[in-house]
Amino acid sequence: MDGTVGRGTLLAGRYRMFQPIASDLAGATAWAGNDQILDRPVRIAILSDGHVAQALDSARRAALVTDPRLVRVLDVGEHQGISYLVTEPVTGPSLAQLVARGPMPADQARAIIGEAASALETARRRGVHHLALRPSVLHLGSDNRVLLTGLAVDGALLGKGLGDARSTTRADTVALVALLYAALTGRWPGARYEVPSADAPVVPELPAAPVVGGVAVAPTELVAGIPNDLDTLCAVTLGSHDDGPHSPAELVLELEPWGNIQAASLLAATTRPRTAPTAATPAARLATARPLSGDPAGTHPSESTVTTDRTTSPEPQDQPPIGADAAPPAVRRTSVRSIFAGQAPVTAARPGTPPPASPARTSTFGSAEAPPTAPTTPPAAPAAPADATRVLRPATGAASLPTPPTPAAGPAPTSAAPRRTSVRPAAAPAAAPAAARTATPAPRTPTPTPAPAHHPRGFDELVAARETIVTKRFDPTKLVLAIVVVAVVLGLIFAFRALTSPTSTPEPGRDVASAAATAPESAPAQAPAAEEPAAPDAAAAAPAIASAQMIDPPPGGDDNEHPEAAPLAIDGDPTTAWFTRTYKSADFAGLKPGVGFGINLAAPATVTTVTLQVNGTGGMVEVRATDPANPTAGDVLAQGPLSASTVLTLSAPTETQNLVLWFTALPQTADGSNRIELADVAVS
Repeated sequence: MDGTVGRGTLLAGRYRMFQPIASDLAGATAWAGNDQILDRPVRIAILSDGHVAQALDSARRAALVTDPRLVRVLDVGEHQGISYLVTEPVTGPSLAQLVARGPMPADQARAIIGEAASALETARRRGVHHLALRPSVLHLGSDNRVLLTGLAVDGALLGKGLGDARSTTRADTVALVALLYAALTGRWPGARYEVPSADAPVVPELPAAPVVGGVAVAPTELVAGIPNDLDTLCAVTLGSHDDGPHSPAELVLELEPWGNIQAASLLAATTRPRTAPTAATPAARLATARPLSGDPAGTHPSESTVTTDRTTSPEPQDQPPIGADAAPPAVRRTSVRSIFAGQAPVTAARPGTPPPASPARTSTFGSAEAPPTAPTTPPAAPAAPADATRVLRPATGAASLPTPPTPAAGPAPTSAAPRRTSVRPAAAPAAAPAAARTATPAPRTPTPTPAPAHHPRGFDELVAARETIVTKRFDPTKLVLAIVVVAVVLGLIFAFRALTSPTSTPEPGRDVASAAATAPESAPAQAPAAEEPAAPDAAAAAPAIASAQMIDPPPGGDDNEHPEAAPLAIDGDPTTAWFTRTYKSADFAGLKPGVGFGINLAAPATVTTVTLQVNGTGGMVEVRATDPANPTAGDVLAQGPLSASTVLTLSAPTETQNLVLWFTALPQTADGSNRIELADVAVS
């Protein structure tokens, strides 16, 4: 079917196709085009394979969802056997392009995914889901606006739109978290989508996220500095269990609050050179600290799991050869408690460096260590700090990281504190052990540091310190109890007055008794008045509307002014509306004399007023009591411009069963568009 369309093809006598656009959705091709009637750019999707009928139906439902962050559906239809979908053009790079040269800041990732989740929550409340979220459908414009494409259509075309509400909502939520993962790391943890054809433009793809045990690794394993709440959110939601938020609304609560989106800085980042992974991040630990089964001792797993900009020399010069005589220390995942237990002052080590692992054997050099700034290279190398990405790689003979200094008055024992014992480089002089056993160790840091007692170093101490701060907060219990007591006292006073006040006014009792005695005499005279309450009930019964229809007669019309949305104007819900297509001017761009809206009452009734709720102002509407098949016949009973609440009073009460609202000029919506959005109609 793709062979029947190409550059210059005119669809439905209106949409001119110019050039193909990149697409990663099998069964669909995208084209840049132009609306020949309204003279505006559009995006045209040709649906050629898959669940095409279901996708077209989903597109019609997606057109009823109004949100500035969702691409607006302009037209859906078929032309000479070609199924097409027309939307507004998409501007701005996709998420895949934004992070192609490096992850984006965590605050911007939080804001962008938060806006996308808010948009999908709006669609979910209308029963519409995406079900095919991926980095190529999330775009960021230069006006700081997030834009989502493919709502309901992409998922339906792939056959994913038939699940229950709970499973489809959960699927969209997990996909949103996967987009958050991609924004934070530049890696995609989700499924890949096929390219429609070999001739289609290439859609940029993100590298796959590393997987351990069938689950993508946590973001902090790849990029340092990610906030704990975002790291936990990704790890829990993308894990093997059904945890994390189950709807976009819950995800919004997890991400709130977020700041403004800085599109200028993010768009500028797409043109700068690719950034290397942050030094001393857990990514290096991931790439080197997981031996493959069957590997010989002293070898390391392949580093292809996590891409780094490390040089490709056979072996770094600042580490001894792999497979040396001494076995490397056992590699294990470091827990939060162990990190806090061995944390050094901020001046002793660079951020991002893990605590030193306990050596597998006791050093033969006692407690003598190299100064904190000493490199791990052999003595012949220049005295410069070692590469942070190489310090994390376990190797035989590598020096452990410096630890906080402790005051010492004498020689330190060789095995009293294994954590503080370091292994000197292999080329160190052999006389060092004797000197270390007889001399007081030199200061380990060039600058003085605060006493350890002033900083809680253990995890439990930090938690205890936080609990102490929490207990000093203001306790509103006493204030609330005082307010409740005052309210109870006031209630008792009013109740006492209400119970005791009748005893001081006995006269009304006698008046009531006398009135009761004379009531039989006046009852016949008041009998006609008893029939009066029935009159308001009869007047209050407004004519019931049975059905409504869109009227767009030829030759100017094509009976296609969204007829499927006509019932939304009489459902009593002001948030739904029947709407027309958008025109270039208020006079329908000179294409037609007007459009109509037919109202069919349940039974013939006398009508005096017609009330319209319209999302816009201006234009002109006429009211006629005529058949919808001949909308301009008969006298004009009322006419006037439109406003948010328009009340049209008929020139005389008219008994009829059919009314026609004939719009001769279009109102203007809040965004400046020329179209009718009729939210509610009532007659009386």
